[in-house]
Amino acid sequence: MSNTLEFKQITVWKRIRSSDNSYLFLGMISYIIVSTIIAPAFASSYNIAVVLEQMSVAGILTVGTCMVLISGGIDLSIGMELSASCALMSSIIYAGGSVKGNVFEAIIAGILLCVAGSFVMGFIISRTNVEPFIVSLGFMTIYQGIATIITNGAEYPIPGHMAFATNIRFLTIPLMVYIAIATFVVFGLLIRFMRFGRWLYAVGDNPDAAFLAGISVKNFKLLTYVINGVLVALASILMLSRTQVGNPTLGTGLELTAIAAAVVGGTALAGGKGSIIGAALGTAIVGMIANSLNIIGVNSFYQYVVTGVIIIAAVLINSLRSKRQN
Repeated sequence: MSNTLEFKQITVWKRIRSSDNSYLFLGMISYIIVSTIIAPAFASSYNIAVVLEQMSVAGILTVGTCMVLISGGIDLSIGMELSASCALMSSIIYAGGSVKGNVFEAIIAGILLCVAGSFVMGFIISRTNVEPFIVSLGFMTIYQGIATIITNGAEYPIPGHMAFATNIRFLTIPLMVYIAIATFVVFGLLIRFMRFGRWLYAVGDNPDAAFLAGISVKNFKLLTYVINGVLVALASILMLSRTQVGNPTLGTGLELTAIAAAVVGGTALAGGKGSIIGAALGTAIVGMIANSLNIIGVNSFYQYVVTGVIIIAAVLINSLRSKRQN
């Protein structure tokens, strides 16, 4: 009996040691402790609520980015896509003044823009040999142009029209945080237990073998990009609800944040590897780093440098761990 118990303990310990997520979790806890010692305000209930709210939009974008990366693709356009969607929604609401019906119309328009744009991009990527990096870079510029054309470079303030995601609170936590958590849970279960998840890893790891196994690789890649577009639309709605203003630079840098969070969470840029749990931990780590730097007083411009360093470090660490495992 004691030998069996000891064997089980050893097995559990091996699983913990072999899991990337366990190291991420320990790293996150360590960072929280160090940040709290340096800046006690970091662990205050008010700041925790702020961090969760700040991470909500980036977290939803990270879920989509994680899936696209696992499938062997990449999407650099999500930040500008969010900007274009928010610009379109705010312009419709702004033009309608205080007409409440315009909010619903604006949300529908924002969703259609994201889904249609992602469909076209996914179609091009899945039906041609053009690198996803190049296609998404082109769409990033297109979305930036759309956002600028809609707003004419100005801002459209819509105070009070779409504040539901921040005004509605449970236990002092805004609704948008619960929506982000629900997104992680739903897609985590979808990838972990459904056929979609098995196909996602198969397509990302070896598309030729996946095709021979009966998976329509082209259609599946297209579906992945469309789902990513839906998530960008959801993030756009929450972002506009939080900022209450639409402008062409609203989503600047969010694509880097999402990629950094996904990569820190163990998602491979080459495809075929990653998890939603890891993406959630990566989002938390990247979000906490940005917030702690703000509290300490580090200039926001330097945070881009930190984000770049995080991406490079995460890629190197994942590469070293993959070599050891092989």
